[in-house]
Amino acid sequence: MIKALNWYKQVSPNKMRVEQLEEVVRVVSEFPFESVCCIETGASQNWDDGGVGSFFAKACELSGGEFHSVDVFENVVTKSAKFYSELGLRVNHYVQDSVKFLKETDVVPNLVHLDSWDLNLKDPFPSALHGWEEFKAIEDKMPVGSILIVDDNFFKGTWVAWNYTDGRESERININYPIVGKGSNIWYFVESGESNWKKLSKDIAGPNVKLIYQKISSY
Repeated sequence: MIKALNWYKQVSPNKMRVEQLEEVVRVVSEFPFESVCCIETGASQNWDDGGVGSFFAKACELSGGEFHSVDVFENVVTKSAKFYSELGLRVNHYVQDSVKFLKETDVVPNLVHLDSWDLNLKDPFPSALHGWEEFKAIEDKMPVGSILIVDDNFFKGTWVAWNYTDGRESERININYPIVGKGSNIWYFVESGESNWKKLSKDIAGPNVKLIYQKISSY
């Protein structure tokens, strides 16, 4: 994954995403599989959204693996296909609801990046519920040792400048719950101690955090 990170640093203009991926590579220092088979939910479209999927696609390419990307919106998938093609990356694209896709797919991923259903900090519950449904749809298919990564999470003590597109002034949103984000339900589940997943990431107040987990048993 280090080689994929070095490639991403060369092509991506997004410093924040580089820092996020540096943390991913740091905590997943020993990936327990020879090749990476990754599913991305919520297709990466361009550098404006971070283009993080390109890192995972490159990791798959360098290891002789496979990369699968699913999004419910056809126009997003069209933009995503163009984005990956321009980077010279081979991707299997799907236009489908991500939960339905994960339930029905025959792909056996050892790396999953959940990044669909945009997080709205004014109403974060739909995004969190969707992330949970994605997790439940795919976790049993992932072999022991697999890595799960969930984007867009904020921990207690963080504040976020929430910008409006209709001309209103930005609003400061304080995160007062232990966590708010796409992976909040997954976080609570793992924190309960009743799951077969181990947390690799750190719960840090501040910028957008990617949750990182590893499956530790088939239970």
